[in-house]
Amino acid sequence: CSGRLEVIHGNTWVSVCDAAFDQQDAEVVCRELDCGAPVQVLGEDAFGKGDAQMWTQEIQCRGDESYIDLCPTSPSHQDNCTSDNNVGLICSGYTDLRLVNGSDSCSGRVELQFHNEWGTVCDACWDMRAASVLCRQLNCGIAVSVVGSDWFGEGSGEIWADVFDCDGNETKLSECSISSWSRAECSHRRDVGVICHDSSLAVHDGLVRLSGERQCEGELEVSIHQVWRRVLLDSWSLTESSVVCRQLGCGSVLNFSGSSTSSPEHSHECVTGFQCSGSEAHLGNCSSPQTLNCSSTQQLSITCL
Repeated sequence: CSGRLEVIHGNTWVSVCDAAFDQQDAEVVCRELDCGAPVQVLGEDAFGKGDAQMWTQEIQCRGDESYIDLCPTSPSHQDNCTSDNNVGLICSGYTDLRLVNGSDSCSGRVELQFHNEWGTVCDACWDMRAASVLCRQLNCGIAVSVVGSDWFGEGSGEIWADVFDCDGNETKLSECSISSWSRAECSHRRDVGVICHDSSLAVHDGLVRLSGERQCEGELEVSIHQVWRRVLLDSWSLTESSVVCRQLGCGSVLNFSGSSTSSPEHSHECVTGFQCSGSEAHLGNCSSPQTLNCSSTQQLSITCL
């Protein structure tokens, strides 16, 4: 589902010039190959030059054709098409997705379809941002929690270990780039599950985020009654930290500490008093906190593994 694009012309494989190829053409190629949607169109020899001759036609697809052969073509006016201008294409590969074994269609074990085969996703490859994109694609709101196989059971068959690099604002998973194939020891014990906001399992108080440079570290903020509030260090422990790291899909907790920085927009709203047993999937399942004025010297930072 990725590589230098060649099409058959007569009985010969020919390369396509990047100047004569656009997003609509890419949609048709990925569809024809059963490879989902285009992630990226690349020029400039991304996948080598190859030895195929350059095609002199410009492809003009609308984007909804089933095969590239159905698209009209016209003579290309690009005189500078050489083997340095080959089109490279990366397709998403995944053609469908679903949540399985949950209480409703907005919670369950994550399963993706690749080449008509359904498989599960390894938890090492998945985070809260990818989960939110999946929930949005299923019309289920944002993600509340990323959970392990103890919630929705172990799947069977293939395990997909692509690492999805989403920024969290995409409308579907095929818009996220895939950075690598994970080297983690993946088994069905590590099948990832997701609880979306619109699921009956979601606790709407207790969404969490970390405000650092990286997703798995930073000052902790918790959504209480739809307002983001900082958390104070008082009465916080490793137990509560481990729940937050699990909820974010960030592994186990490395450490937590007090932080003295305070941004003005949070200066009057903080929370304290979460009590967790440590096994909860998200902070909303722990005992309720109390809201109070912030003390800027004691706001909580967490680093997850």
